[in-house]
Amino acid sequence: MIQSLLQMRDTTPMPEMCVRLGEVLGMDKPVPMPVLLRAIEDPGFAADLITSRGQPGFLAALFDDRRTRAYAPSALAADAPSATALAGKAAAAMLRWGKAGFSTVDAETLERRESACLGCPNLADPASAVQKMVLVGAVTDKVGSRLGGKVCNLCGCVVHKKIRLPTEACPDTHPVKSGLTRWDEPIPAEALPA
Repeated sequence: MIQSLLQMRDTTPMPEMCVRLGEVLGMDKPVPMPVLLRAIEDPGFAADLITSRGQPGFLAALFDDRRTRAYAPSALAADAPSATALAGKAAAAMLRWGKAGFSTVDAETLERRESACLGCPNLADPASAVQKMVLVGAVTDKVGSRLGGKVCNLCGCVVHKKIRLPTEACPDTHPVKSGLTRWDEPIPAEALPA
């Protein structure tokens, strides 16, 4: 079942992604588009879906959640070009995350990444409707909760979510250390000039 997700590419059409996610969840039909869009943006929701695989009652509750309904395409229409671009990027991120077993980074990595983002000039308030929809909870002094709903101006990602995924990388180079990102991690090979 998971193979269906792992065979997707970042160019796979969104309706086909809905079909494949439905298969992974043990359904005989595609998931609704808002479910896919929320799963792409919200790793916690994606993990809840995977945990509820094969449990129609639990899946129905997740599908019908008001936060999921907020991802309805009509709610995104005013921001369509931005939403489409972000959905493509997010779909690719979800695929990489799935291939990594839906894991998250350890506490030390989370703190290092979050601290780097807090001091980054590319950290900004969300601008698009999709970015504003991502629920992240209250800002606190606790590691993992210090960024709120801030986004990266370079990639458009909601940073609170991105820093948790081991398959993600900071899109900016370290201001001092050559060959590293601002997260103090090696620049991914695909981001290096040919």
